[in-house]
Amino acid sequence: MKIYEIVPVALGKKMPDVLIKNVNLVNVFTGKIEKTNIALYKKRIAGIGDDYKVGKEVIDAKGLFAIPGLIDAHVHIESSMLSPTEFAKLILPFGTTTIIADPHEIANVLGVEGIEYMIKATEGIPLNVYFAIPSAVPATNLETSGATLGAEDMVSLVEKYPFRIIALGEVMNYPGVLNCDRDLITKIEILRHKYKKIDGHAPGLTGKELNAYIDAFVRSDHECETKQEALEKLSKGMQIFIREGTAARNLNALFPAVNEMNHFFFSFCTDDRDPNDIIERGHINGIIKSAIDNGIDPIIAIRMATINTAKYFNLRSMGAISPGYKADIVFIDNLEDFNIKFVIKDSKVVVEDKRINMNVESIIRNIPNTLGKINIVKNHSLSIKNRNKKIRVISVKSGTLLTDELIVEPNVEKGYLVSDIDRDIIKIAVFDRHKASGYSVGFVHGLSIKNGAVATTIGHDSHNLTVVGTSDEDMNYAISRIKELNGGVVVVKNKKLIASLSLPIAGLMSDKNYGFVVEELRKLKNSLVEIGVNSDILMQIHFLQLAVIPKLKITDKGLIDVEKQKIVDLFVEV
Repeated sequence: MKIYEIVPVALGKKMPDVLIKNVNLVNVFTGKIEKTNIALYKKRIAGIGDDYKVGKEVIDAKGLFAIPGLIDAHVHIESSMLSPTEFAKLILPFGTTTIIADPHEIANVLGVEGIEYMIKATEGIPLNVYFAIPSAVPATNLETSGATLGAEDMVSLVEKYPFRIIALGEVMNYPGVLNCDRDLITKIEILRHKYKKIDGHAPGLTGKELNAYIDAFVRSDHECETKQEALEKLSKGMQIFIREGTAARNLNALFPAVNEMNHFFFSFCTDDRDPNDIIERGHINGIIKSAIDNGIDPIIAIRMATINTAKYFNLRSMGAISPGYKADIVFIDNLEDFNIKFVIKDSKVVVEDKRINMNVESIIRNIPNTLGKINIVKNHSLSIKNRNKKIRVISVKSGTLLTDELIVEPNVEKGYLVSDIDRDIIKIAVFDRHKASGYSVGFVHGLSIKNGAVATTIGHDSHNLTVVGTSDEDMNYAISRIKELNGGVVVVKNKKLIASLSLPIAGLMSDKNYGFVVEELRKLKNSLVEIGVNSDILMQIHFLQLAVIPKLKITDKGLIDVEKQKIVDLFVEV
């Protein structure tokens, strides 16, 4: 659209394409609510005011409140287990019209090919999808990734997609920053000299180390777990993305940090949410509602979900309902219940009564068969001989990605270490599924599995094959079924398949519609009851490989002391 086309519409000399009348506009600039009309032309807002009375199409909002399209500041589409197009179909009815996606997961499996798949798959759909190019592929040298993304790859991608790539993805390797790792610093320098944001990921970092991290132009963080951590990072100039995902839920801990003086430096993100969680709790709209319920002023909560994020990422035409801005508007009944009535994207009504009323298609029709390829070590053994020593055990905690390290006496049968159901300690193994270079075996506490096994090809960040279970027989059977699926998640008991979800796109995403995935994932989660689990542990399992969030994790190379960034032995010298 040309400026000379929209100016006559704003002046009333040319009729707008769409006139929205009788609307209560939430003005994120003034913080006030204005009863007015909105004139739209092509994909933009031409003007606001009662002077606009006619349009080629007229929509009577009947007093509904109009807020800007919602923005997710940091999300991994892959964690929804949906293809990019199906993810768009799922979140649009919840009012999200813009996301900043970090294709870190698929990049660790497929590298540049995976990133380009995500970019091309989101072209031309009714969702603004911008990308933060992954900074850590592989995430660490303590795991085997399916690909390597070097500085030269970043230069090529940014030059090829200069408007879609707006940031360097979360710099998880903060020890690399502190140690001035040459490759990592080069990546940061490339992106910052192209005026792209540098997103952070530094759980618990404080003091001098935080100062040094921010010196590397890192300007955001979504890993804050406490009010104190958030306020320290904010005080040093960081934009705080309050994360409310499926496994990591930080809203309740962080909302007390928000006030009238500092709220412009807070945004909302989901990071990792599975589709069932989105169906049940919504997307960014659900976070807004929770924030309001926790005492955050509705206008402030809306700002945190719109203009704050747009300003941070220099999205000059998003985050507000104002002349020249994109015509992405969400209509709600009131500022307390926050029920979405309809959604306008690019001047078109795309959602009515919680349903998408248009066809959403990707330009990509075929998915290469290689995306779900799985290789693991043949003739492997999950047996661990007793060495008459105590062992390290990963201890998971609800509502957080942080884990603890337990030092315990192992359960021994016939000279071998086995799961201990009474103490909720079961075996875990991680296989390199990309190159079949090796695997490791350990133990995990807190999953509550009583009899059976779960295997998955989702494992942040390199997404190797993880299997947890109470017996080697069930664990090996689960591995065999995963290979047959060409990637996905399975639950087994007594060498019998109970439930499964195939994820052929890189072993991370389904090629089916979101309704199918939601239903199959529901069955998968319900099947956990049959192996003794009364809570959703899938996302917790998916993060047991994450070697950048303390304290103890496991990769295909072994148990990882995250704080020391080194491999440690299962057995402990005491």
